[in-house]
Amino acid sequence: MWVELLLFLFLGVCALFDGLYRQIPLAVVWLGMLTAVYLHIFGAMGETGLFAAALSLIPGMGFFLLSFCSREKVGYGDGWTLLMIGLFLGAYRCFLILFIGLLAESMVVMVLLMLRKIHRNKEIPFVPFLLLGMGVAVCF
Repeated sequence: MWVELLLFLFLGVCALFDGLYRQIPLAVVWLGMLTAVYLHIFGAMGETGLFAAALSLIPGMGFFLLSFCSREKVGYGDGWTLLMIGLFLGAYRCFLILFIGLLAESMVVMVLLMLRKIHRNKEIPFVPFLLLGMGVAVCF
């Protein structure tokens, strides 16, 4: 449980910056990634094989590819954040958090579009929805 709290702290800082400034502090993300690697190396998060570690990086790498293909309509910071989540929690929980975050953001954006509060080209921060997804995923 303490691993989730530590990730929640890192993700909370990133969500705050993403929501306020539309930028993700990469120093915080890299510190989180180094912390996760350190905890894995010293066995604080259980045994993890190389294959499982590689699988946990797939969501983040997918977002890097999406950022490149969309000419940064989806920011690279979202990919870095998903890499951090994957290193902390593994592939399954990372995909679950990503799914919940995408679902929540889609519903919020659809409601805001229907109410004409935003336009189609409005930039919406994604990391706060990942934080919400993590909050929901931890309950399962």
